[in-house]
Amino acid sequence: MANVTVCGYLRTNTGDQIPLRADSQAEGTEFTLQTDTNLTTVAQNIGNYKPGATIVSGEIFSPNGISYAYILRQGVIMSWLSVNVSGVTNKEQMSSRPVVMRPGDTLRVLPMAAASRNFALCVSTSSGVDRIFVGTPSGSGTTNLLDLQDSTSIGDTLQGTTITQAIATSVDGSKIVSSGSAWIRNASGQLAGAVPASNPIKVEALVSMVNIPIALNFTASVVTNA
Repeated sequence: MANVTVCGYLRTNTGDQIPLRADSQAEGTEFTLQTDTNLTTVAQNIGNYKPGATIVSGEIFSPNGISYAYILRQGVIMSWLSVNVSGVTNKEQMSSRPVVMRPGDTLRVLPMAAASRNFALCVSTSSGVDRIFVGTPSGSGTTNLLDLQDSTSIGDTLQGTTITQAIATSVDGSKIVSSGSAWIRNASGQLAGAVPASNPIKVEALVSMVNIPIALNFTASVVTNA
């Protein structure tokens, strides 16, 4: 894995933009992306740079691969954003929910090597909870997607809530045989919902509007044939 430049911007509800850039970041390591010193003199966390601003969308770029990006406040994921490989973009996606910036808020990003098989499922619920579930397939079979922060299943994390929007990213493409998607299954193993996976090397992931009630013992997973 290489050290790369990760850049992009966040957009506010008034149209202002927060420029972002970090050089020499190790692929495969999640880090805090701060403001671009070419425009802001010193690197700052997003909450310190523009407290009170409401973030509604953004674009985050990494040259080879990227798994996810999210706004973090005191250990809580406030919102996630669609991610891009440099030069590959679509219509600018809204963040999972608007976030009014506070000092200390950070933007966390995971850049990846092109061949890295990380699968990320980002979800939002009707009760205002945003979470990310991750896993790394290593061959044929089922890979469970577990909560990024505490490694629990989707049923343990979100029981009693309903997922209303989601995105999924993976480079595996045709290797994914679970309907080309992340499967969410109930306690009996039946399909409760699916979220299509996009390869950020080829296309920016679009937000899927869904209606997936979650209960205890539900699981999220991806099935691959290699």
